[in-house]
Amino acid sequence: MSDMDIDFKTPISRLNNPQRIWFATALTAMILADGDIARQEAEFLVKVLAIVRDNQEVDRLKKFIQYKTVPTLSKPIGIDRKLGMAILVDLVRIAVSDKDFADKEEKMIRFVGENLGFTNSEVDTLVAYGFELMGKMEAS
Repeated sequence: MSDMDIDFKTPISRLNNPQRIWFATALTAMILADGDIARQEAEFLVKVLAIVRDNQEVDRLKKFIQYKTVPTLSKPIGIDRKLGMAILVDLVRIAVSDKDFADKEEKMIRFVGENLGFTNSEVDTLVAYGFELMGKMEAS
């Protein structure tokens, strides 16, 4: 199995600074949700920190990473459904990048999906996508 190349599906240029910080915090929370940082996730963290323009926020996120503490997520502001779906897809891809879809990661997807205004059914579809994606990774 070759490592999954993780790239953003979310159009970063459409995010304002507070949304970038929220997105980076959500990605950091997902990476830390299972308590372990896989190599692919560590590489992705570099990309995550690069989208944040505020050095204080970068330092804040680095502390969460250093102490392996999951940051608390506030409700996102001004993220439409299309952008929200791209964010959720990114979170699912991060969750399964280590070939494990931990319960805490699934709960995080559900929490973020709910806060972005998606129905349980829509989030269930994304969770199923995560398991399907993980199956493809294991099979290759």
